[in-house]
Amino acid sequence: MTNDEAGFPADSPDAPRKRRRMTWKKWLALGIAAVVVLGGAGVGTFLFLRGNQASATSTFSRTVQVEKGNQTLTVSLDGTLSPQKESDVNFAVSGTVTKVKVTAGDTVKKGRKLAVIDDSELQNAVDLAEANLTTAQANLTEVYDNDGSSAAIRSAKASVTSATAALKSARQDLKDATLRSPIAGTVASVGVEVGDSVGSSSGSSSSSSSSSSSSTTSSSSASFVIIATAKWKVEGSIGAADLGSVKAGQEVSVTTDATTDALTGTVASVGIVASGTSDDGTATFPVVITLSGKHSDLYSGTTATAVITTGSYDDVLTVPTAAISTKDDKTVVTKVTDGSESTVEVEVGKVFGSYTQITSGLDEGDSVLITFSRPSSNSTSSSDDQNGGSIFGGGGGPGGGSDLGGGGGPGGGGAPPAGGQGGR
Repeated sequence: MTNDEAGFPADSPDAPRKRRRMTWKKWLALGIAAVVVLGGAGVGTFLFLRGNQASATSTFSRTVQVEKGNQTLTVSLDGTLSPQKESDVNFAVSGTVTKVKVTAGDTVKKGRKLAVIDDSELQNAVDLAEANLTTAQANLTEVYDNDGSSAAIRSAKASVTSATAALKSARQDLKDATLRSPIAGTVASVGVEVGDSVGSSSGSSSSSSSSSSSSTTSSSSASFVIIATAKWKVEGSIGAADLGSVKAGQEVSVTTDATTDALTGTVASVGIVASGTSDDGTATFPVVITLSGKHSDLYSGTTATAVITTGSYDDVLTVPTAAISTKDDKTVVTKVTDGSESTVEVEVGKVFGSYTQITSGLDEGDSVLITFSRPSSNSTSSSDDQNGGSIFGGGGGPGGGSDLGGGGGPGGGGAPPAGGQGGR
């Protein structure tokens, strides 16, 4: 029935309106609009939560007492352990090695035979020198017997003197055919074997760095290296900033990987000429530390850590450095008295590790406050990290969800097109 048939004009307000159907294009437009609205809201919520979590911190505080006690200032360095005395031992004459008497690691006494070379030619040289001396002495006697001139006598005496010196030298060479240790200690290395030809050198050379800031390294060509294992030293370096506080004679505590207990020693010398540079490019200066007592369980080349005591102070008033702050260009602490807090100005002195000396403003037994902060536990991970959801169309926490679709529960997914309502 039409409006006219029902008695209503077509433009009458009482006439019923015709229902219009939604086309698929309009449904698509509404869906896109909903996604945009949800996406914007999700981004805003995500950034808001992230900002709150990033800035969330927890503040803690505790009360500590001002203490009085003995304190020390120290300077630490890493160095290398080595014997105070070592000797490079070489043959002083040329020849072929016929015997090697020791191996590396052997303990030797001073004068112990190390090796021997063929001495047949050296013995012949001694025999010849003895014969020459005998001839020279006989010639001198003959000149005297014949009332020779002064010139003849002087010449004959010179011949005797020369022959005597030659014999002495030949006998020393024969003696040097047997190489002996000049010091007691341990054989660190052996550089020759039977059949080797050795050349003459200066013989044995010893080094000791207990009173010198320079280090001496053993020659790789030495026939033998003997180290005196009773006394040891540590060679290291310090920066220019510590140069004024480290002095010879200061006490040192030394630890190594090879020992369980700390060793004691003293600073033997501090170099005044830079020996190298540190990691930050500043100059470093050599320091030699001698260990006290005798030690047979140490090894040359071991890394050692030395702590040098540069100053000792008795009855020093200290607080943890963390309790001290600056306010209005003044050094202050927060003092706690019967539960009440007040800001107190203090004067500070030396710094002993994590503690600072208080020279005025506090007394022993006073309580001060240390306040520190750290990130709260819920700021270490975000909700999307925990739940695995996306910020776009993602579901919320337990029982969550959007009125426009998206399931609840942890890690809930987003709303599919034309999705139903969740979390109701």
